[in-house]
Amino acid sequence: AIYYDSLGGSTAWDTEKYLNIWVGETENGVLGWAQLPAAGDPTTDGVVIDFEHFGTLGTAAYPYNLGRTATHEIGHWFNLFHIWGDNSCGNDWVNDTPIQEQANFGCKIHPYISCSNNGDMFMNFMDYTNDACMNLFTNGQKTRMISAINQYRSNLLNHNLCSGSTNPTSWNCINGGCVDPGNGTGTYTNYN
Repeated sequence: AIYYDSLGGSTAWDTEKYLNIWVGETENGVLGWAQLPAAGDPTTDGVVIDFEHFGTLGTAAYPYNLGRTATHEIGHWFNLFHIWGDNSCGNDWVNDTPIQEQANFGCKIHPYISCSNNGDMFMNFMDYTNDACMNLFTNGQKTRMISAINQYRSNLLNHNLCSGSTNPTSWNCINGGCVDPGNGTGTYTNYN
């Protein structure tokens, strides 16, 4: 129901041009979920996050109260898998993340060794540790996300939603500022 106005939710903006994030109540302790690129219905393409695990203020509840649930789910939206590959000592298809046995919870102390002699990368955004313990994507994950943009979500780079007018309030941007990817150059422009 969260995906559709007619069912009490919100119908997605054009999923070719926008990352849609739905915030609402989820069930069974699920913090959120995301649709992988080219993996489902375009009308549900985006990220869903439980209201108690979105952002840093208001209803955000410890230990997932620093916005990392959104970071994690957007990682999925950009084609990242859980760091343990959803299998015991599985593969997340990124070369610079160590193999680990399973999801980590709480806050571990390094080295925490499961499958790799180097220890688990529990501080990675694609694990399940507490928000306060997450702090990185690897270069390989960054490369995989950029590849996902270029291969599956290239229209994010090719729209003109942030250009044309010198009046920022007429743009489809939040708080008068937006990212202008410059057709892939990664140029950031802040109009505040």
